[in-house]
Amino acid sequence: MAVFLTGDTHGEADIAKVDAFAWVAQDLTRDDVLIVLGDFGLVWADPPSEGERRRLDWYEEQPWTTLFVDGNHENFDLLDALPVTQRYGGRVHEVRPHVVHLMRGETYHIGGHSFLVLGGAHSIDVDWRVPHRSWWPQEVPDDKERERLAQAAREVGSVDYVLTHCPPTSCYTWYRSRFPGFWGPDDEYNAWLEEHVEGVVGYKRWFFGHLHMDLPLDEPHTVLFNEVFDLDGTGLTTYGSDMGPCTADEGHLWEQRLQPPERKGGHSHAWYECVRCGRRLELW
Repeated sequence: MAVFLTGDTHGEADIAKVDAFAWVAQDLTRDDVLIVLGDFGLVWADPPSEGERRRLDWYEEQPWTTLFVDGNHENFDLLDALPVTQRYGGRVHEVRPHVVHLMRGETYHIGGHSFLVLGGAHSIDVDWRVPHRSWWPQEVPDDKERERLAQAAREVGSVDYVLTHCPPTSCYTWYRSRFPGFWGPDDEYNAWLEEHVEGVVGYKRWFFGHLHMDLPLDEPHTVLFNEVFDLDGTGLTTYGSDMGPCTADEGHLWEQRLQPPERKGGHSHAWYECVRCGRRLELW
């Protein structure tokens, strides 16, 4: 049983990494899982669009099982209306038999690993969205749910991995000190995760999405977007094979690179590059 993780898919808007993964993953089985770290985006329209139904059917036809954490861009009215069942030792919403929502505050045992899941995030574009049509107040837990989640974090004590959509506040501080031009939004829910999860729950690694970038590889927090992280080292994907620092004594020293658009009206291209070893981390 193997576990893979990736970042936001936004329905079909950012699905290319999953399509690419499908080409190399045809020998996987239903016991193997791909976990999307929020903004899955395929439980969205009511009634669902033809594109949503088609893509959910596509996921169901794949040889692996797809799991997802909820982000901020989900239709929580539809998610909350789904029947609750048990999978992997915790409560889940079953969208399809092999497309499953991992619920907030649950601890799951998958492939010999334990995972604490705490989804949700604030939408930075909420002013341009319509309540209960393109934005849902359940995107972050309310006070009552936060009490339950904080208790769950205290009770679990330690897990192998924490899975969220957005990170704790300390990640933003660390990223801003290491990555020039880091833009990530920091808000009260990140502060809540810092207070009630970071330093409370023991873990090997914390994975999250939300920031639309893939970095870094040299500390316990890893944000994913376009990469598929190979947690068990199967060799199907390369991301995750080098988890150490740049050298035995020093971490990577990142500098931001920017390639201007080739023509007027085109798009620029940005990435981070380690000046010590040349490793490159793509941005959105």
